[in-house]
Amino acid sequence: MDEMKKEAATPEKVAVKDRLKSWAVWTSVFGALAVILNAFGVFEKIGIDSTNFDTVINSIGSVLIAFGILNNPTDKKAF
Repeated sequence: MDEMKKEAATPEKVAVKDRLKSWAVWTSVFGALAVILNAFGVFEKIGIDSTNFDTVINSIGSVLIAFGILNNPTDKKAF
């Protein structure tokens, strides 16, 4: 009975480790970071002040976040 519990817990840990090794996850983290920095006005504070820039950062960041969420690092042949 205890062996079954250990086996059930192991794949979850492996999945987290695989996700942290995935470049797609880190891409989505950087995308989220860019969106958050833009929301707090960090880019305006360093001299980048443009509505077009805000739109581009939010659009690209959202796509990168979605890419990281939809990625499956356990399947090497598919997305």
